[in-house]
Amino acid sequence: MNDNLTLIGATTEYGDQLPVYDDGFGDVWLYREAGGLYGIVRTNSWHKAYEICLDEIMNRVAEDEVIEAYGLYIIDWRSDWYLCPEFETEDGYFEWFNNEYPGRRVLGRYASKIDAEVAAKRYIGEHEPDLIEGYEYQPNATGTGIVSIDLNGQELRPLTAELRSQLGITLQVTQD
Repeated sequence: MNDNLTLIGATTEYGDQLPVYDDGFGDVWLYREAGGLYGIVRTNSWHKAYEICLDEIMNRVAEDEVIEAYGLYIIDWRSDWYLCPEFETEDGYFEWFNNEYPGRRVLGRYASKIDAEVAAKRYIGEHEPDLIEGYEYQPNATGTGIVSIDLNGQELRPLTAELRSQLGITLQVTQD
């Protein structure tokens, strides 16, 4: 694609619009996940294209999904709410859960779901745990600053004329 052209849109062979982002120059890249085509980016490198996909194309995690992105789960059991990590930790901070949930550890027991959510957000702020598999941070955060990644596969590759034809993608461009 010539530098005097600007990428303004893309459609699939079925007429569906794909998100696009044009960084002004460079190659055209296709981002897709196992679920299908997700978007098209124009920029000067694979690394820059992936960063743009993280910021502009990938699915952003909603505020109510942040706790799970850090591997924490709120369990309702016998009228109490328990905050549990996905994996056991070695830091000694957790207590053993009772025999009803063998192998689980618990961060705390709460009278309401809201209390458990507040405790989970406080724990995330104080301990800064890593995101679990399937989530990544955005380089230039918007909203929660976290996106979900398809664990069944993702691909970012140059969108060649042959691949465009094979996938039935039509690009819309304007001349500067």
